Amino acid sequence: MAAKNRVANTQHVDSVPSLRVLVVDGSEAFLAGTRHWIESRRDVQLVGTARSGGSALDAAAELGPDLVIVDAVLPGIDGFRLTRALKGRANPPLVVIVTFQASAVARDEAFAAGADGFLAKGDFSDGLDAILEAWRADRVTTLARPARRESRTVPDP
Repeated sequence: MAAKNRVANTQHVDSVPSLRVLVVDGSEAFLAGTRHWIESRRDVQLVGTARSGGSALDAAAELGPDLVIVDAVLPGIDGFRLTRALKGRANPPLVVIVTFQASAVARDEAFAAGADGFLAKGDFSDGLDAILEAWRADRVTTLARPARRESRTVPDP
């Protein structure tokens, strides 16, 4: 039933479904920048924001996003634990973890937690564009959950 609701609430532009996005970050500046990036696109739709891992779990349950963009460092539940919790749910969203400290260790931890993508915050716009294009190239044209796949990540330091 939840998948049907998501499809019904999804805007279609040029036959490409719009991904419903929840952004989770403790920084108002990053939330504002991400909000602006999303508003400039027709293939993604902001459905909500959260400033902590705990509020993100509640928001994800209520909003049913297709994609959750998560800061690695959050008050309370960090982005890695949040990702594990989201991925443990039925019909989990895609998750991209973002961080200022984009080390190989953080990247490995992100993927071990079940993240579908990992980006340095400094590479957010171009990096998320590339991830979305790669997912679409793999024929992600419906809101059915794609199989786990590799993602573009920041290079090793």
